[in-house]
Amino acid sequence: MKWFAFSKEFVIREGMKLQVRGEFFNFTNAPRFNVPGTLFGGTSFGLVPSTLNTPRHTQIGLRFEF
Repeated sequence: MKWFAFSKEFVIREGMKLQVRGEFFNFTNAPRFNVPGTLFGGTSFGLVPSTLNTPRHTQIGLRFEF
């Protein structure tokens, strides 16, 4: 799974900081396909029924230190 994160710290004044952070899981939103149907003559033969990974998820956070 590909992920991407960024963070930035801002100094408000001496002894006080604010951190902004973002994290993205499956950043490219690329699918990983499941195994296709292998029962010859079946209705699902050769069809890919689903994907193996989850879609893109994002979380954003703030942290204040004093």
